[in-house]
Amino acid sequence: MGLSDMDKPGRNDPCYCGSGKKYKQCHMPADLAAEREQRAWADAARNLRADLLEFADSERYDNDAGAAAAGYWNNLYTAETLPQMSASEAERFYDWFAFDYALPSGERVVEQYRREHSDLPSPQRELLDQWVAAGPMSGYELLGYERQTLRLRDMASGQEVDVFEPSGHGDAPLGSILLGRVVPVHDHLEFFALSAYIPPEEIADLPAQLAAAQADGGALRGGNVLFIHHALEQAQLAGRPPVARLDPRHNAGNTPQRHRHERTRVKGPNGRAETLPHVAQTRRKAI
Repeated sequence: MGLSDMDKPGRNDPCYCGSGKKYKQCHMPADLAAEREQRAWADAARNLRADLLEFADSERYDNDAGAAAAGYWNNLYTAETLPQMSASEAERFYDWFAFDYALPSGERVVEQYRREHSDLPSPQRELLDQWVAAGPMSGYELLGYERQTLRLRDMASGQEVDVFEPSGHGDAPLGSILLGRVVPVHDHLEFFALSAYIPPEEIADLPAQLAAAQADGGALRGGNVLFIHHALEQAQLAGRPPVARLDPRHNAGNTPQRHRHERTRVKGPNGRAETLPHVAQTRRKAI
């Protein structure tokens, strides 16, 4: 990810490489070029994420999304009640629906998006090709972190990966299971959408369930609803509303109702307008 602003020397300070030259006469031009490249990739990923979510949440897929909802939400949302999802629930559902759900044609939504958007600019096209080939949504044990880089273990494969997460680990303690889809963005990995988490005390028999599903030969892409079903079950055992529509606060209007995904212009940390998905960027417990 390159040097952070805190690690950079001043223009007239000695360069960090030990050459004895001033930073501006040594590594500063290369560092600035690397930063511009990183920004270009970050902007491409942000725009592509937003566009994919809009595409999956468009009216053309209403019937398919309604059919998929019952399986994903274990019948707690159906075609009729899907509009009652909260923004965070919609974010996770349409992530899964776009990448992991097989449409009646056998294609996935993300594959149809790629076929219909052959004129995407680079690097969005390169990112899209990589994301189409990426693995399914999974659960990742939080092993550790350093600033905004999380050390995670994929519960399905056992592989350990470093994932850059702008929001850091948030409220998720070590040992939590982060639920999300890991995708490449240039020279690092990120979550496609903001991950939710299952706290350590609610993991319970999840590893055994996953092992049994894998032993039966079930493909994770089609069966990764196991993670969300487990979170729903744990919420019910704890006496929490398992989904937003069953929460009296949501129905009373205290929780903002979701709208279809749309790109929203906001001011980024550098004061420039940026494009973000509709949902607020706040890590939440899975249920």
